[in-house]
Amino acid sequence: MEFLTSIVDLDSIQAKSPPFNPAHKATQIEALANTIIDLSGLVNVPVVQQMSVDEYELISGYLEYYAYLKACEFNPRLPDRITVFISNTKNREAIRKQLEILQVIEDTPQNLSQSTTSNNSQINLQIENLESSINNKYKLVFAELERQKAEILSVIERRLPQPIPPMDAFNRILEPEIAFQVQRRLEFLGTSKAKKILAQLQEISKCKDHKPFQSFTEISETLKEKQKNRSVRLISEKNMLRFIDRWND
Repeated sequence: MEFLTSIVDLDSIQAKSPPFNPAHKATQIEALANTIIDLSGLVNVPVVQQMSVDEYELISGYLEYYAYLKACEFNPRLPDRITVFISNTKNREAIRKQLEILQVIEDTPQNLSQSTTSNNSQINLQIENLESSINNKYKLVFAELERQKAEILSVIERRLPQPIPPMDAFNRILEPEIAFQVQRRLEFLGTSKAKKILAQLQEISKCKDHKPFQSFTEISETLKEKQKNRSVRLISEKNMLRFIDRWND
């Protein structure tokens, strides 16, 4: 007989008060809830009985069930679904017998000073709960701060001036800020030549019939100066590539 786990919605489970009162196990529930947050789940799985297609009744694992509810209060990011064993007509009798045996084992008295041990355990759990509560709140605050930090950085990045492609820079050379950037990056050719190139680009852009440059080769062939009765390029294709590299740095 296979006994497989299923995942069901928390709000599809009904937990009748008897035989378990969560108020009597508040400390244990909180302690278990803190470990559920750390693991993002339960080690011991509750058992439910299917009442209809989407309705279940809790028949075992009350502590685990209420601890998971408490964990969801502490950390809303936890899934609102829980892993359970589902009792049906095929396995119902076998489940009942196993639960009865487990209950007998749990109720068997131990040859120890149970009162002292119980009190010490209760105090230890309360201390652990306090520590876990502080840690969980710190984690939630830290996660929220990280989220806000990422959001602020995203807003800042969107508002920062975005780098423009070098071709666009040549075609927008009449804009003072862009003209300044182009000249600065052309100064590896010498300040005088950089100014000549800038001046020619601006003069060409002011012409009414000037169309935007389509390629860097076109720019290189357009920018010329006369030397000894011949025209010489102000910027070679090789130096144009150097300019593009400097622009993208």
